[in-house]
Amino acid sequence: MSSVAHDFTGYQVLVVGGTRGTGHTIATAFADAGASVTVTGTMMLRELYDSALDRFEYETVNLARQNSIDNLAASVGAVDVLVLAAGANLPYGLPPSEQSFIAEAVRSGMLGPTFLTTRLRLKLSQSLVPGGGCVIQTGAVRRWLEVADPSADSTAAIAQGTERAADNCAGIGIRVNSIVEAPRGLLPRQFAPSLAASRTHLEGTTMVRTQPGQSLATSVADSALFLASDAAVRITGQTLRVA
Repeated sequence: MSSVAHDFTGYQVLVVGGTRGTGHTIATAFADAGASVTVTGTMMLRELYDSALDRFEYETVNLARQNSIDNLAASVGAVDVLVLAAGANLPYGLPPSEQSFIAEAVRSGMLGPTFLTTRLRLKLSQSLVPGGGCVIQTGAVRRWLEVADPSADSTAAIAQGTERAADNCAGIGIRVNSIVEAPRGLLPRQFAPSLAASRTHLEGTTMVRTQPGQSLATSVADSALFLASDAAVRITGQTLRVA
């Protein structure tokens, strides 16, 4: 459950990868705040998941398949908030020779969400909620960036990509921000969503401190709800690092 009170009654939220892990925590937080939430997964039936999905609409999507992305974009109705939290695990001990699998995994983790966002641009631009449509990318894509280029700074790549996407969407009224999980053990500057100063455009990345006793997933969910709220209507192109 989110530790910050928000009211998202009337919002239509799509959480890609909301069937388990951090994505499920985010989906649950939005539902607790009154939103109508749709989650996506790769299995044909919601009953095949261990997580409780009865509070959500459920759609199947394979982000490595263009026709599956197109079908999802066509099947969902209005979208006010799009959360990209889809991740996957590489099989343990996968040899480097399995290039075809790795290539598809990277496509699924990196290109699939981009294609889906493009397909949903019109619906997001038509959102009537304060601040307009909102896209929130989580750190799920970071592992795929590391697979594509192990030597790269994946957090910096996400931050740069977020800025570019925000610039591209600014003209149609869509905000784009990201949330990544920072390594534990840092001493970050606390980010307080309740402050009036949070309505201004943030420069660079911002550290978000997890509250004592709060899980990292819940802190990420709190950050997602803040970015989608009317307190963040002027924030776009930013990456929050949660620690």
